[in-house]
Amino acid sequence: MRVQRDALFLPLTGLVALGFMALLLTSCQDKNPYSPFDKDPGVTTAITTKSWEAVQQPSQLPNPQDPSTWSGWEAPLLSGILQLGPWPPRNPSEEAMLDTAWQSFTAFDGTRIGIAGIDSVLHRTGKIKAARSALSDAFGRFEQHFPESAAPDIDFSYTGFNYSVYPTASLLLIGCEFFIGADHPSVTQLPPHIYPRYMQERMVPEHLIGDALRGWLLVHFQEEHYPKQGQLADELLYWGKVLFLSRCLAPDVQPWDLLDWTEEEWNWARQHEMQVWIELRQEEFLYTSKRMDIQRWVADAPFTKAGAVPQDSPDRLGWYLGMRWVEDFMARHPEMTLEQLMDQSNVLPFLQSYRPKG
Repeated sequence: MRVQRDALFLPLTGLVALGFMALLLTSCQDKNPYSPFDKDPGVTTAITTKSWEAVQQPSQLPNPQDPSTWSGWEAPLLSGILQLGPWPPRNPSEEAMLDTAWQSFTAFDGTRIGIAGIDSVLHRTGKIKAARSALSDAFGRFEQHFPESAAPDIDFSYTGFNYSVYPTASLLLIGCEFFIGADHPSVTQLPPHIYPRYMQERMVPEHLIGDALRGWLLVHFQEEHYPKQGQLADELLYWGKVLFLSRCLAPDVQPWDLLDWTEEEWNWARQHEMQVWIELRQEEFLYTSKRMDIQRWVADAPFTKAGAVPQDSPDRLGWYLGMRWVEDFMARHPEMTLEQLMDQSNVLPFLQSYRPKG
């Protein structure tokens, strides 16, 4: 059901009044909406494996007849991502074909360069160890906030530049090659029509934790909470809730890294938030159900290609605005738990709570 425009927005001539209202609400805005959720991570049941090492030192695959030798990554990586064959293979012929395909994949020059990048950039520098610790803490907090849900197993993998994050119900598989740096030879040699330079520049170690956590949460909650046929406002609210939740679970990750931005892009969004909000509401984009129009606000691009948003903007400003809606809503509802937040599907209370910065 479409909500009447007058119920949500002040006319543009009312911006002075909006500023006055913001002064009256200063005490509420100054509250940190994240602080009540910064729980001690406790003990997490997440199990970490490193299938990239199996690619680094290839040998025979685990015995398909003996599940005790499996680590959990075999079916998602071999069958789901690389599509080398079924796991476990159903007969000796399939087993032989899978082993041959695996040996070819691990011996490929591109694979060797990518694996060397994971080893030198992430492993030897301690970044994989730090990411494992941060994600374990994040999922420890997750299990406290969502006691009916189990944390996933975590695998640091190599996917042949197919998936940066491959989340399933029980496994969070991370394609580490997507985080070895924009200038690594394995990245600069990627086909630019698939991975243009602006995407390569985001393949930095600082984005690993945020991408992994955000990607798993998006899939984990999508069945019950993602608005499959919703309007743009519904889409932005879902993204905003996931990003808010990510910041609560991983408080040490910089907010710009959670959005795959630079600090400069984050500052641009903060400084231009009011103008972007005015653009969004003037064009009534919030009410569109057209996927092409929705994608303009949430899709990867050199900048946010929507309305009159300038080209010096970061992309996916819809993510940022959705997060800001949730920030202001939660600052005004400190009694609400994260479980209760995820159950909120009505956009109107979030928009009524929102006070754009700038």
